[in-house]
Parts: sequence; structure tokens; C-alpha cells
Amino acid sequence: MTRTNNVNAKSSPSSSEQEAVCYLCLDAEPDEDDGELLRRDCSCRGTEAGFVHLTCLADYAAAKSKQTISMNLGMKEFVKPWQVCPNCRQVYQKELRIDIAAEFVSFVRRQYPDDTQKQVEALYLKLRALNLMIGKTTVARNREAGVTANVLLSLIDRMKHDVSPLSMRYYEFKANVYATLGNIALAEGTEESARRAVAHFDNQLKVNEVTGDVDGIACSKSNIEMAKTRFEGGRKYEESLKRYQELYALRVSEKGERNEYTIIAGINYAILLQRSKGAEASELLMKLLATSKQVFGSHHNITKTVESTIKQIAEVYN
Repeated sequence: MTRTNNVNAKSSPSSSEQEAVCYLCLDAEPDEDDGELLRRDCSCRGTEAGFVHLTCLADYAAAKSKQTISMNLGMKEFVKPWQVCPNCRQVYQKELRIDIAAEFVSFVRRQYPDDTQKQVEALYLKLRALNLMIGKTTVARNREAGVTANVLLSLIDRMKHDVSPLSMRYYEFKANVYATLGNIALAEGTEESARRAVAHFDNQLKVNEVTGDVDGIACSKSNIEMAKTRFEGGRKYEESLKRYQELYALRVSEKGERNEYTIIAGINYAILLQRSKGAEASELLMKLLATSKQVFGSHHNITKTVESTIKQIAEVYN
């Protein structure tokens, strides 16, 4: 089968009886060569909208990225086609988010093998996708995230020698890489791994202190205290709770209640809060759920995370 990728094409079935098609190549059936199926993990809704083949999406994103280079639009625009659905304007979710980021890495390695900056951008997008799935997928995925994180640290250090001064964007990347390594260690679930997590979160804190990132500093301290509860027990609980409360309040103040990072901070705060104030934790989670549904939709990954947290807490007390 030969596909014609028309990046401006939209499916417009004349009847609701027609099956979904890829909005780029307009093909409804699996590819005869690789059996590739239609994908949709964004905020597109309905029986037809937003479905796409991964290869079509990668071709579309590659063309858009090359266009941003020719127009000198900057790194954020270079990355955007691999991150955001062009139809609903929402970030890709779940496995599609990981898979399209992996395609981005392959694209950059083919097209820009000597460009460290573009490699950092692509690997970072992949790492952020993997980070959201830590603890929810296989050990192999966690290992993949760890390898990606360590390669990123090496490349960012190389950039520090090639580009002076290094922009704040890449200091933020480095801090978040350490945070991911901490999350990977915590997912192992042992006291020893929790101690390693503290070391990674401490590195995250040091980077944020260098840049003066107030939100990053608060996040790092919350992570450190949370990890310490794994091996220091109850005497660290109150301190951890305070840190998460401060982080959530800071994000509400600076980013607003409808921001995804605010909602994530609220989830983490509610998880700790339920140990001492279950009613307040439940009230906060219901508020976060309503906000997430309104902003991102019922099927978005963040909304699903809030729902699963509510369910887990309910199971503990029933």
C-alpha cells in the first residue's frame, strides 16, 4: 500500500456509519507491510476525529520541524510538531507520547547527527514522556528512562562547553533530568533506592538554586522530604506535608489552578494529606478532578491520574 501524506487533509465522512481514518493519509485500514493501526491519544473526541498512523504523524512532524528551521522560529517551535496534536492543540498522551518522541529522536539523529542542541531537545521530549509512565509500565521502560536521562546529562554537560553561557532552558532540563532519576529510584521501592532518590533530588535542588528557580526549589525540597519518608518514617511526614502544601500553594499563585503542573502538585499534596486529613484530601481531589475535566477533558492522562488516585484512596479506607 502506498500512502499519500497530505498534511492539510482532514477526514470528512458523509455518514456516521463510516469508520475512522488517518487524518493525514485518509487510509482506514492497517498498512499491508507492517500492520500499523490507527492511534489517538490526545484530546480529540468523536468517532472519526484525530486518528492517525504513527508513521504518517512522524512524516508530518518532520516536515513541520524542517520548516521551522528554514524560518528560524527557534527550538520550541522545532519541538512542537512532535509534542502537540495539530487538531486539538493538546499534548500527546500515554504510549503515543512515548512513541512519537522516539520517532523525534530518530529523526534528529538522521538529519542533525552533529547538532548536540537538537539531540538534547529530542531526548528530553522522550524522557518527559517516559517520566509520566514511571511506575505504571514495565521495568524495561523504567530502565529506558534511566539510560535516556544519563545520556541527556552527558549531552547537556557537552553543551556547557560548546555554548557559553548555557541558557536557562537547559538548566531547567538538567534539573528535571535529576528529578526523573529520583522518580526512577523511588519506583524500585526499597530503602536503598529511596536514599539514591534523595541524592538525585538533591542534585535537582542544586541546579535550581543556581538559576534561582523558586518553583523548582520548592519542588526539589518536596521531593527530598517525600523520599526521606521512605526510610525515616513518621517523623518526616509533617515536614513532607508542609513542603507539598507550599509547592501546591506556590503553583496556584504563579501558574493558576488550571495549569497541569498545579494539578499534579495538588495530587501529590492530597496523597500525603489523606494520611491525616482524609476529608480535606478527598475534597481537594474532587476539585482537581473537576478542573482537569474542564481544562483537558475526561480522557486526558492527568484526569485519569486524579481518578485513579481517588480510587486508590477509597480502596484503602473501604
